[in-house]
Amino acid sequence: MRAAALAGAMLALGLILGGLVGFASGGGRTLTFTTTAVIPTTVITTEARLTTVEVVRTQLTTSITTVTQTVTAFPMPMIGETYSLKVIDVVVDRVVDIAHDYYIFLLEASYKGSRSWNFNMFYLNLVSDKGYKYSIALSLAARQYLGAIELKDGEIAKGQVSFKLPKGEVPSKLIYEDKLRGIKIEINDIPPPSRQVSWIYFAETTILTGYSVIWASAMVETPGAYYSGEDVNVELRVKYLRIIGNPDSITVTSIMVDKFEIVRMDPRLPISLKDGEEVTIKMVLRVPLEGYKGNLRITIKT
Repeated sequence: MRAAALAGAMLALGLILGGLVGFASGGGRTLTFTTTAVIPTTVITTEARLTTVEVVRTQLTTSITTVTQTVTAFPMPMIGETYSLKVIDVVVDRVVDIAHDYYIFLLEASYKGSRSWNFNMFYLNLVSDKGYKYSIALSLAARQYLGAIELKDGEIAKGQVSFKLPKGEVPSKLIYEDKLRGIKIEINDIPPPSRQVSWIYFAETTILTGYSVIWASAMVETPGAYYSGEDVNVELRVKYLRIIGNPDSITVTSIMVDKFEIVRMDPRLPISLKDGEEVTIKMVLRVPLEGYKGNLRITIKT
């Protein structure tokens, strides 16, 4: 009898809670409610007598328990809503980490509907061709992260996200899944990387000459990460100090930069320098297609 009463009370409590949860899920609101459950309990008392007979009395009592429950219901996508996510471009960094590659995706997110889309990049996962799933990994080579943004009807946002994959694995599928709001988008047609990342720090100069005292230094205007085909601005300074036995002037006939193409140079070669003169040469270099990491190696020939 006690078991039946206890089961009935718990069933009633479950129906009350279940009904309120269902109401909250349908309305898309946050509800806080309080309900009282009457739960039968058994209290056993023992009465001691002076005789050798022990009398046990059983009493059925009830206890009252107050339960407070908060239910937050998130709205599911409505009919007529459109969540769109596209991969516009992919850049890969193969040189920053000896064991991993960083894939940097340029994404375009858009929304159409009567509400809004709270896009969050941390709902993104990348599946590799080996079947492993990876979450977001921040890369210093990314220019502008998409981050978290609210999109209203007709609005579009563009930005980058990045993932870190072990060497030998490549992206296969991009998944956006917001389980709380029931939004899931899968992108299977990921384009191959269009460019690679190069890391350029400083500049080194080497002088090939038959004369003793020629001084040179170079400075990269903006050290850091560059993508294939982008330009790097470099300032090169060359100075001639004549000693006995050297000519009154020298001529810089050639300047080369290892692995980089010289797009522009001002002033242009050849450049003549007299004793004590110094020239500042402004150069624009083209970043190679294949990723590069290290200093610019500039060779000057007179």
